[in-house]
Amino acid sequence: MHRTLRRPTTLVAGGLIIALTVPLASCAGGDGNSSGQAGEVDGSTITVGVISQLESQFQLYADTYMEEYPDRKVEIRSISDDFEKYSQLLATSRLGDSLPDVFFNVDFLADTLADNNVTLNLAPGLAENKAGLDLDEFLPQFVGQYRPISDPDAVTGLPVSADSTALVYNKTLFDQVGVTEYPQDDWTWEDYYRVSAEIQEKSGGDIYGTVAPLMDGASLVTFGPVITAAGGTIYDPETNTSDISSPEALAAWESMINFYGTASGAYTTSADDPSLKFESGKVAMNITSRASISGLRETMADYEWDVARMPTVDGTHVSGGGSYGLSIGQTSSNQDAAWEFLGWFYDAEGGLAVAQTPEGGGIIPPTATGLSDGTWQDAETPANLKVYAVAAEDAVLLPQLPGTAGSVLTDAVRTAVQEVILNGKSVKDAFTTAQQTVDDALAAAKP
Repeated sequence: MHRTLRRPTTLVAGGLIIALTVPLASCAGGDGNSSGQAGEVDGSTITVGVISQLESQFQLYADTYMEEYPDRKVEIRSISDDFEKYSQLLATSRLGDSLPDVFFNVDFLADTLADNNVTLNLAPGLAENKAGLDLDEFLPQFVGQYRPISDPDAVTGLPVSADSTALVYNKTLFDQVGVTEYPQDDWTWEDYYRVSAEIQEKSGGDIYGTVAPLMDGASLVTFGPVITAAGGTIYDPETNTSDISSPEALAAWESMINFYGTASGAYTTSADDPSLKFESGKVAMNITSRASISGLRETMADYEWDVARMPTVDGTHVSGGGSYGLSIGQTSSNQDAAWEFLGWFYDAEGGLAVAQTPEGGGIIPPTATGLSDGTWQDAETPANLKVYAVAAEDAVLLPQLPGTAGSVLTDAVRTAVQEVILNGKSVKDAFTTAQQTVDDALAAAKP
């Protein structure tokens, strides 16, 4: 079986924001050690495969685990930060029966890895509370990102962090231009636009009101919740169609496109312009993930800044979210030891205690108790950090689209935005074309 995933997205993963393209080579069928029963625990050695940027973070977890369990060894294997290489290497390892025992997974890649028999189905073990793991403790919307489209009863990974979006703002810039209306929890999307435009106008264009919500036109973590709150549908699994050109969706698209040039910088296809980034000190607001906060503590040290809930659309806070997770290799010969490592990692007094520290990633545990009582909330900056607990519960986590339809959606939306801004096409015409493109891809992907 061969599937190719090409989905530029915003990845919320322990401080990472990654736009990427992921093709995955086919893997042979078969369940490998699908029972999850393999090998001894004491005296075992397991490998944990991660993207390179998380190597030091996971080495800390491994060292803590081995200090607690001296008879068990954990080796961290840095694979790649290039997701094309990362996924290909996992596929190759699957064919050679050399998958890591535990490895980094991510919401938009989970379905592809499952279809290619890379990940172990954890559902049977979780039903038995293997290694003390209780699926009911996890936030179901984040677990749902690791349920394959073809087998929704399966669970091929467990989320590590409940990441969501909120509105970060630079109080220093607000004060500089004389705008005293800081973001509030009851802000509407219209308030967000109005104040962003006011800041930009009062500064004579020297300060941008916000980072453009759509960025280059394809910020799914923003447009997904906005379209959904407005009454549109990004993807309906029952009908296998999209609804991104309904009247409700068209109004939402227009409200997001209106920011370019008046309340944010002008449209650009580049995500690398430093003057358009919140960290530049020239942008008053930005929609940002919890994972970005640790970095902002350093880059924004000379400014007074805070974070507020996302604005509302038709009464709904439009928070997006996502996660990265941990999976067990389907062909691992050390699956019992891998389960025990996961059991320790997801224990509130074990790995999660380490992971919530700044050096451990400052993650928000994907559990109800982690949201309400987690030590991640103890940080003094920003003052309103706890807003992310509410945002995680409310976050819109969009379902995966079958086949290549996810990448088609991203490209079609970006093209539609460019048609409107650069070529003067109407929002209705541009997104009618985009929806037809997406629906064609969905129809082609349907079994």
